[in-house]
Amino acid sequence: MTGWFDEQLGRITMYRLVLYCLIALAGMALLLMFVGNIPYSPAGFLGSIAISVGIAYGTNHLFGWLFGVRPHSESALITGLILSLLFAPPESLLDFVKLGLIAAIAMASKYVVVVRSRHVFNPAAIAIVIASISGLGYAGWWVATPGMVPITIIAGILILQRTKKQYVSLVFVIVAMASLFIQGIDPVTALVSWPLLFIGAIMLSEPLTLPPRAWQQYIEATAVGILMTVPLHYGRITMTPALALVIGNLIGWWFGQRRAIKLRYVGKKQLNEAVYELTFDTQKLAFESGQYMELSLPHAGPDSRGQRRVFSIVGNPGDEQISIGTKLPAKPSSFKRALMNLKTGSTLYATRIGGDFVLPSDPNVPVICIAGGIGVTPFISFAMNADRPIQLIYAVNTINELSFVDTLKQHTVDVVVVSPDDAQLPDPEWKYKPGAITSDALRDLIDVAQQPVVYVSGPPAMVMNVRKIVKDLGIKRVKVDEFSGY
Repeated sequence: MTGWFDEQLGRITMYRLVLYCLIALAGMALLLMFVGNIPYSPAGFLGSIAISVGIAYGTNHLFGWLFGVRPHSESALITGLILSLLFAPPESLLDFVKLGLIAAIAMASKYVVVVRSRHVFNPAAIAIVIASISGLGYAGWWVATPGMVPITIIAGILILQRTKKQYVSLVFVIVAMASLFIQGIDPVTALVSWPLLFIGAIMLSEPLTLPPRAWQQYIEATAVGILMTVPLHYGRITMTPALALVIGNLIGWWFGQRRAIKLRYVGKKQLNEAVYELTFDTQKLAFESGQYMELSLPHAGPDSRGQRRVFSIVGNPGDEQISIGTKLPAKPSSFKRALMNLKTGSTLYATRIGGDFVLPSDPNVPVICIAGGIGVTPFISFAMNADRPIQLIYAVNTINELSFVDTLKQHTVDVVVVSPDDAQLPDPEWKYKPGAITSDALRDLIDVAQQPVVYVSGPPAMVMNVRKIVKDLGIKRVKVDEFSGY
């Protein structure tokens, strides 16, 4: 069930999902205003949405034109909606002007407050901090009201399932509630009247402002949880949820890639009927084998899948050339079509590098990799950089679907192909097991007594099924990497 759910969520971009969730939150807020549960004017709230979203969208395109950058429209819409849910609806023309200025500041931060071409702060959070310090306006975080809790929880579940940041959000909420409890504040009351749920689900989980590794993300979540609940003052500056989040963003930036990730397209190679390897020249990248990068590819007429996509990195850390693998379906998305039509020498950018799907630090720990289809991609980097024996259990429907065959041949990997197709394998040293990946098949292939670390990568449904099988066999350490909607 979880695999199916993930596949459905994978058909929509993270940005669009957040946008839809915010629209749902705004709709619920409007309904609660009509029935008197939230003491604001519905007309004023609609005006607030119109000004914050309109100004954010317009200034985002303006700054994009001024800085020679193709703007990301959905990001601007998201920021505008967040601001409309945090600031009280304007009651005068001056209030509308101030809200418009705050929305413009939020968009300007993406282009001005940057370090080596990377924006550092959540746009809404930094705009709230600037507005507060300057006296322009103060966010009331009115979205944190009991009547909004159910829709906020539903939105949070969807967003966190899509971004896989459930534990980051949970750490933040638990730390914040514990901090409040120590101070003598009822944490349950705070949960429904403080913006813990909204921040944890929608603002803290923003991938671009999180560090690349899970333990680093937990540090940021812990810091934000403590800071936003402790009364701190320094001159005119008072600790607020937005300021706590901005400080957390600085922590995320420190741990992450602190420069733009520029890629120059070299060319592509067809690996089988549907899978291609695309190669890029780049500066020396700091990453670990098995990690991913989010590739940004602005193009005309993007569909619901958007202009960004996550790919496992194929290559050696520190090299000046890397590759990605991608499957081209019969009806490719607009992103895949644009990717296949890239011209040699084209420049692209990756927005981030991250992930915890990496090899154990101890080279003596045995490693078994189980791949389904294009899910073999992160294991290619494992093979290229491993300082230990690796067993790869590679499941395909037909032998012709095997990818990265030449690369696997060049490295010491114990390959077992699991397939109903009994055609000749491309390497005589590889082993063959007929059928599919079942409990019986894996029991024959895995030495449970050694307690290896088992890595599983492929479509979500396959990953969840195999993970359960491996756990049932008695393996304690299983790491998964899902390729949703590829």
